[in-house]
Amino acid sequence: MVAPRSDSGGNVRARTLKAAHDLFTKQGYQSTTTREISARARVAEPTVFRHFGSKVELFEASILEPFNEVVDEWTRSWADMPTEITLEELAENLVDGLYTLVWEDRRILRELMVARSDPQSTLHQSAVAISAQFREGFCAVLDVGVDIARAKELVYVDPPATIGAVASMIIGSVLLGDWAYPANRRTPGRTRMVREMARLIVDGIAHRHS
Repeated sequence: MVAPRSDSGGNVRARTLKAAHDLFTKQGYQSTTTREISARARVAEPTVFRHFGSKVELFEASILEPFNEVVDEWTRSWADMPTEITLEELAENLVDGLYTLVWEDRRILRELMVARSDPQSTLHQSAVAISAQFREGFCAVLDVGVDIARAKELVYVDPPATIGAVASMIIGSVLLGDWAYPANRRTPGRTRMVREMARLIVDGIAHRHS
């Protein structure tokens, strides 16, 4: 005789978080309903609200908390970056890591960009928190960049401006891809874009004279 499946609070919460993450990531926040989430998680919709309170709280638990952990890990990786890293390695690490980070949650990040400029949006506070966390991460990148610039005597580099320009290029290449690539031409793949942006960074910094 097969024992009945345990449906403890922990199991319900885990199933709901997974269902919410899958649907929010695939469809976005606005297009996903708590009814869809409850159906996918095989729990009653009132149970979802009992565990999480609201749709936005479920979004924060299923999307923002794991995303924050990934950003924190990425930030720590820069704090632990060896001082002898080359400019080429720095560029490749930055582009590949940030591109991957943004690409995996690009639909959600597009919605958060819109919410960031709308104080009335239910996602506004989440968007503010995410943008602040990204900026903290870029501080870690900046610290490494300053050490490299000093060691290589790159006296014409303005680190805050450089990091801002580079971060905008990488994030924009993912989130604004529909705007940025030439029409009726081949759209470069991820590998090609990562390589191209890393090369632009190295050439733009190492060969600068003023």
